Parts: sequence; C-alpha cells; structure tokens
Amino acid sequence: MLIHHYDRTTGAYLSSSQPDVDPRNAERWLIPAGATLDAPPARTPTTWPFYRDGVWCLLPDYRGLLCYRTDTGEAVEIATVGLTPEELGLTVEAPPSPRHAWLDGAWRIPPAVLARERRDAAMVEFEQRMARARRTNAGKADAYAAGLLDDAGVYAFKAWSAYQMALVAT
Repeated sequence: MLIHHYDRTTGAYLSSSQPDVDPRNAERWLIPAGATLDAPPARTPTTWPFYRDGVWCLLPDYRGLLCYRTDTGEAVEIATVGLTPEELGLTVEAPPSPRHAWLDGAWRIPPAVLARERRDAAMVEFEQRMARARRTNAGKADAYAAGLLDDAGVYAFKAWSAYQMALVAT
C-alpha cells in the first residue's frame, strides 16, 4: 500500500511512500495530512497531478521547458506549474531572427520592418547612383559655364545632370 503526498497549499503531487503503522492499532495505517490513498493519474510530459477537492486532476506542467516571450522573443524557462506557455505570453517556437515578431500566433516579419528595409535598400541604391553621377560630373559645371567643354563633353555633362535631376525627382 502506498500513500501519495501533495502540497497542502497548492495540491501539487510531491511523492509516494509506505504509510506508518498506527502505534495504537497495528491493523491501521497512519495517513498524515497532505496525503491520500488515492493514486494520482498517469501523467504526460507536460502535465502534473494536483489533489483538489478530494480528487486528483492533471494540470499543465512546462517547468524546465525553454520558451520564448511573444513580446520580445527573449528565451525564458518556465518555473511554475499549472499554466501553459500561451497563458504566460510564451511560445515554444524560437524566433527565426531578430527581425521577427509574434503576430497572429506565429513569428512573422512585421510589414513595417519590411517597408523600412525596402526603403533603406532603395536609399542605399539612390546614394550609390547619385555618388557616381557626381563623381562623373565633378568639376565640369564651371567648365560648362565657361564654354570650355567640346560637344561630347557638353552632351555628357547635360546627360549626367539630367540623370541626377531624374534621381531626385523619383
């Protein structure tokens, strides 16, 4: 015969042991407070038995499981029993990258991040093109104003100037 011990405050299963014999009556067993003869139910890897209102029940148990905060993606370990990761604002899925955020129940890249990345990439390309046009036309504005450029030089200067204007206009 086994008695099953539980935390008297929370009801969480603690252990099982052999009961002591009653010293006044050798045919009886001593069942201490916080123990029962009722066996706890078989548990799964994510449940733990609790003795509540005179019966055992299984509650979620994710203690020791590495989870991730859905608001920041930070890795955390659950230390309490009785709550699921979802109830704690956690998920067992690691965020694929720092760019991802928890949206609609999954890690996704927020549209604002994608838009900012597209804009940043476009600005890098714009700066590269503008720098090339400026390097190509460097020092030619004064030569053009003074009439020192030949026809090919004037054509190239005007073409690169128009290109710069078109870059700024878009």
